[in-house]
Amino acid sequence: MDQAHLDDIARRVASAAKQFAPSHEPSPKQMADAASVLRDMIQATEIHGLAFADFDGIGDFPRMAIQLVQHRDASR
Repeated sequence: MDQAHLDDIARRVASAAKQFAPSHEPSPKQMADAASVLRDMIQATEIHGLAFADFDGIGDFPRMAIQLVQHRDASR
C-alpha cells in the first residue's frame, strides 16, 4: 500500500464523516482511527487478491469504519 492509497483512504473517511448528523459527527481522533481500521482491513484482505475497489462494490466501508470506532468508544 503506497501513499496514494493512504491519501485515498483519508479522503474517503473525511467524506463519510460529512454524512453524519452534527450530533453524531466523529471526532478527529475517531476519523484517524477509522482510517487506520480501514487501512488494516484492506491490507489484511490483499493476501486474498482483494482491493479497495472490491470493498466499494459491496458497501460504504469508510462509513462502517467510523461507526465501528464510535461504537467502540461508546462502550468504553
